[in-house]
Amino acid sequence: MKRRFLLTFLGIAAYASCLMAQQKSISGRVTSADGEALSNVTVIVQGTNRAVKTNPDGTFSIQAAPGEKLIFRSIGSKEVLKVVGDGTVYNVVLESSDELLEEVVVTAMGIKKEKKALGYAVQDLNANELMKNKTANVVNSLAGKIAGVNVTQTSGSAGAGAQIILRGGTSLERDNQPLFVVDGVIYDNSTVIGGNSGFDGMQSVSSTNSNRVMDINPEDIENVSVLKGPAAAALYGSRAAAGAVIITTKKGKEGRAEVSFSTKAGNNWVNRFPEQQGKYKRGFYNNAGTLNDYTTQSWGEAFGPNETIYNNIENFFQHSTVYDHNVSLAGGNANSTFYLSASRFDQKGIIPNTGYDKTTLPFQRRSEIWKVNFRS
Repeated sequence: MKRRFLLTFLGIAAYASCLMAQQKSISGRVTSADGEALSNVTVIVQGTNRAVKTNPDGTFSIQAAPGEKLIFRSIGSKEVLKVVGDGTVYNVVLESSDELLEEVVVTAMGIKKEKKALGYAVQDLNANELMKNKTANVVNSLAGKIAGVNVTQTSGSAGAGAQIILRGGTSLERDNQPLFVVDGVIYDNSTVIGGNSGFDGMQSVSSTNSNRVMDINPEDIENVSVLKGPAAAALYGSRAAAGAVIITTKKGKEGRAEVSFSTKAGNNWVNRFPEQQGKYKRGFYNNAGTLNDYTTQSWGEAFGPNETIYNNIENFFQHSTVYDHNVSLAGGNANSTFYLSASRFDQKGIIPNTGYDKTTLPFQRRSEIWKVNFRS
C-alpha cells in the first residue's frame, strides 16, 4: 500500500514538473500609439491567476506556456490579446479608446456640441431608455433617470399632469419648472393653480390637471437632453432660469422606407381598500343612552339578519382600461427625408365618468414640421 501511494505521488510530481517545464519567461514592452511607454498596464494569462503590471518604462515579465493567451488591459485603452508562441519577447501597442470623448448632446437652439466641451451640467436619454417605463406623460418617464430631478404626480386619475423641478426651487414668484423645447418650439407645461409657494408648481393641485407636455407622443421622441441651471439655457432667456428640457423628435433617414407598429392594452384597478366594520349601522349612543343616527359615525344599532350591508367605497371604483396604438412611416433619399406617425391613446379612469384620450398626427419633411394634436 505504501509502495502504491509512493508511486502515485511520484507520478503527480513528475506531471507537475512537466507542466512547469512547458512554461517560459515572457517579456516585452507596452507602448502607446505615439511610442510612449505605458506603466501600470495589467498583463494576465487568460484562464489563470498569473498577472503582472508593467514597470514605469513599460516593460513586463511573466511566466506562460506556448498556446496560452496574454491579455493586456489599461483604463482608456482598447484591450489587446496575444497568443504565446515559440518566441519569448512580445512588444505590444495599445490604442486609446475614445468613444466617450466624442459623445455629443443637443443643447440650446438644437445645436450639437461635444459633452466634454460644455461648461455646465447636462444629461441626456435616448428613446430606448424612455420606452423602458413608457407612460402617457413623458415627464413621468424621466423620474429616477436624471440626477437632481424631482418629478411630482400626486394624482392617479386619467390624464393627470406631472411637474418637474431641477435642483430644487429657485424662485418665490413663478413656476419653478424648466423650460420645455420640442424641436425648437417652446412648450408651456404650467397649470393654473391657486396661491403661490416657494416651490410653485409642486403643489398637489398643480398635478391633478393635465398639461401641455402630455401632447407629445413618447414613441416619437428620439432624444431628451436636460440642461441644468441658468447658464445651460442662456440662449432662451429668463424663462429658462430653472433649466431646460430639450426634446428632439424622430426624423426620417436616407434609405428605404421603414414601417413600425406597436400596440398595448392594460387594465387597472384598486387592489386595497380601507378596512370597514360591517356589523353596526350608522349612529352612536349619547351619554343619556339615547341612539342618535343623524351622524357619520358607524357604531349604532347592529344590522339585522335580513338587512343588506353596502360597501360604498369598494362599489364606487371601477376597472380602468388603457389602449395605446402607434404606427409610423419613415424614409427618404439624398435630397429629402420624411417621418409620419399616428397614435391613439384611450384610458378610462378608475373613478366613474373620468378618462383621457389623445390622438397625435405629426409629419416631418426635411426641416419643415407640421403637427396636429387632438386631446380631450
